[in-house]
Amino acid sequence: PDRASSIVMQIDFANSAFIFVCLCFHIRTTSSFNLRSSQHVGPTELAMTSTTEEKQDRKLKVLGVCGGIGQGKSTACKLLVSDLGCIAHLDADSIAHSVYSPGSQAVKDVVLEFGSGILAEGTDDTIDRKELGKIVFAERTAMTRLEKIVWPHVKTLLSEKIEALKQDWEKEKEEDTTAIIVLEAAILLDAGWDDLLDGVWVVRAPRSTAVKRLVETRNLAEEEAEKRINYQISSRGIGNIDAEVKNGVITAVIENNGTLEDLKESLQNAINDPKSWK
Repeated sequence: PDRASSIVMQIDFANSAFIFVCLCFHIRTTSSFNLRSSQHVGPTELAMTSTTEEKQDRKLKVLGVCGGIGQGKSTACKLLVSDLGCIAHLDADSIAHSVYSPGSQAVKDVVLEFGSGILAEGTDDTIDRKELGKIVFAERTAMTRLEKIVWPHVKTLLSEKIEALKQDWEKEKEEDTTAIIVLEAAILLDAGWDDLLDGVWVVRAPRSTAVKRLVETRNLAEEEAEKRINYQISSRGIGNIDAEVKNGVITAVIENNGTLEDLKESLQNAINDPKSWK
């Protein structure tokens, strides 16, 4: 009986060893096959994987474009959308006008600060811009008071519009567009809107070029053009560009002293340059 038990145990051990070897061979063969398969992925499969990853990695950026009068920032913003595929152009000046819609909170705040004398005749909720202008353009401190009231309201509207554009883009993600929202605002740094942005670019042209543009495109006398340029010199991102670049606030300077094609090329280079973004 002991001998029979020993023989049975040997047979059982042999069977177990055989099964173990088979399992190891199966695992090794399967792993080798999977490895060879992953090493021989065709170009089509690689392209599909790459495209999928690119779609997932695309991030919508918000670009702020500033610069003084006559520098060409509006032209640059239009080119970014019309020729370089950016998805939208938000003009802060146009949006600021909507802040003064009758009965808005901004109107109430401005009337509280400057008095009912700035209201249009026969109304209690509409500002007479000419009357308000007489006050704020006559005294710099009055303009500063107005800006402190209005700019936060404009920022709220800008934030809402940017968020709406982001949501629309997330749904579509059109491949033929550049994932950038362009915000044009001469005073975006003074207004404290740079925290909305992924990059701040300033468009710059020689003073003589700016004066010539204002004379030709806005029918201004040369003296008036000089006066308007001088008025903006104290604004951030206009009179202190080099300092703002050094501090890392302005992320790119777009020189606009050539042709439209030159400007477009400079803009495209900035889009592609990681240093042009925060």
